[in-house]
Amino acid sequence: MKVGFPEGKRSCTMCSIMKNLPVWLYIAGAVAIALLANSVSAVWARGEDKLSLWLLAILILSPLVFISFGLTTSKLGVAISSSAVDSLLTVSTIAVGLVLFQEWNKISGLQYLGMTLALCGLFLMLFFPKAGT
Repeated sequence: MKVGFPEGKRSCTMCSIMKNLPVWLYIAGAVAIALLANSVSAVWARGEDKLSLWLLAILILSPLVFISFGLTTSKLGVAISSSAVDSLLTVSTIAVGLVLFQEWNKISGLQYLGMTLALCGLFLMLFFPKAGT
């Protein structure tokens, strides 16, 4: 007697994640590149010398942000890609601001609630797709 899922009925969460691993890598890559670009531009904007190496880094990273988003969109479509990448980017950029730039006192309780709701929405978008897709 076999234990586990019947043949053809493997719908466990881990199986779903492994099947969609390349898509997750596209999302993670797009968010990482955009987060790096956001952080570099924040450092550049704080400095006195606007014609610095930080500006060169921004000019190199900017096209990569759009290319990585385009690649993600080719895998998931605009609606899902945009919601996934933008939600993760919003939350991760806020986390960078809080941790690296010490901006704890600039965020209100309602804004923390908004970040939590963004993560909940992301979870719903990615783990509960329309039936049949």
